[in-house]
Amino acid sequence: MSIPRVVRLVIAASVIWPALVGRVLAADDDTKVRPAYCAGSWYPSKPAALKKEIDDLLARASPPKVSDRPIAVISPHAGYRYSAPVASTGYVCLRGRTYKRVVVLAFSHRNSGRYQGVDVPRDLTAYATPLGNVPIDRKFCDQLLAHPLFNSNPGIDDGEHSLELQLPFLQRVLKEFTLVPLLIGRMSDRDYVQAAQAIVPMLDEDTLLLASSDFTHFGRNFGYLPFKDNVPENIRKLAEQAAAPLAACDYDGFVAHLTKTRDTICGRGPIRLLLRILSMQGGARGVRTAFDTSGKMTGDWSSSVTYQSFVFTRRPGTLGERERTELLRIARQTITAFLNEQETPTEEADKLSPALRADGACFVTLENHGRLRGCIGNMTADGPLYEAVIRNAISACQDRRFVNNPVTAEELNELHVEISYLTPMRQVKSTDEIVVGRHGLMISTLARRGVLLPQVAYERGWTREEFLEQTCRKAGLSPDAWKRALTKIYSFEAEVFGEPE
Repeated sequence: MSIPRVVRLVIAASVIWPALVGRVLAADDDTKVRPAYCAGSWYPSKPAALKKEIDDLLARASPPKVSDRPIAVISPHAGYRYSAPVASTGYVCLRGRTYKRVVVLAFSHRNSGRYQGVDVPRDLTAYATPLGNVPIDRKFCDQLLAHPLFNSNPGIDDGEHSLELQLPFLQRVLKEFTLVPLLIGRMSDRDYVQAAQAIVPMLDEDTLLLASSDFTHFGRNFGYLPFKDNVPENIRKLAEQAAAPLAACDYDGFVAHLTKTRDTICGRGPIRLLLRILSMQGGARGVRTAFDTSGKMTGDWSSSVTYQSFVFTRRPGTLGERERTELLRIARQTITAFLNEQETPTEEADKLSPALRADGACFVTLENHGRLRGCIGNMTADGPLYEAVIRNAISACQDRRFVNNPVTAEELNELHVEISYLTPMRQVKSTDEIVVGRHGLMISTLARRGVLLPQVAYERGWTREEFLEQTCRKAGLSPDAWKRALTKIYSFEAEVFGEPE
């Protein structure tokens, strides 16, 4: 039976229209806009329907309370029917906040194995959704493209949904923002470090990070059948195992989970880069806002995808902003007086806050345009914190490592002062407890001791094992000494703050 001409035209239009739209949107040299490939299939294409669906989801969302300003989100990206209820619990935490820029870490389901590094659009000016165009931060993207690990691969994002499905939610909760769309390809551990090192200097308080990922893909269709019995419960346990290192912002722990379980987390690349970026900023605190599975929704556990959402905030500190500023003032005045061979200024203790008068341990670090010029501190509290800052500031000016090139008064205007306020040390029972970005280490034997502050590890992008090895070297031990029974490992946390750059 022949197909009527009108029907043939309709079929032809349904095939040609998406490609035609892409060409039309890209035709203008001044506004090359990536079309909304997934509208009408993965989520509603009509603006009114899309707004209503998202707003209704946000109104029903009831995540754990997140009072601090979010700095990052992990959000799922399946069709809205499945993943949007979970995604909304993360996005609702952004309501009432403003961000000028959102860096979305996504990937190509079909093409991520075809390219090395991170894909950055070279010519696009915006991403289209039914709610309007999202402008791309061209300056940010162009700066990344100057780095050899970041490249533009035309067509990689055609038809891809992992990034596009996040945009309508962002449009409804943030209203106006610019977009940095990054698609993660093949990456080694060292690549993640280098990519993070390129991104971190361009981040500020007005930038939100977002990693797009679904979690476990279970079933024969996905080639992943780690268990056959108690499937719903075992899928939940697998989700909990993946969530634990994410909540701790533990890059090494997340990689260990992937290695041990072979968990089919499709956005593992975006998540790994997110964790590496956050660890290089001193770590973060993650909260899981929701969990669900397609198996529960459909009742078919032979094939199930897990959805989880996480919101990350800065780790809370003990000292307030005024107290930090006061300690930096004390350190700067002390250093200035010492280098100018003047008497150390005295402090009126009764005018200082109780936290500064309380016993405390700290390190004072001096740098000259990124070059270390001195770093001295005390590991255990032996008097008021403000007095420890004074003593360590003077000692940092006389760091024995620079005896042949000591700090001078001529450097005062070039010096950057940083203080690391330390928590009490505790002995590490298992090295799995160590989180790069959170912990500093002290490794000791009967005769030797080595200490490295948290920022020494996270600024260099070390893995947990590299951190342990370098602390051993600092103690004058062999790199593998941390594995020996007689070696004791202690961890501590540091509240790190410094003068404005």
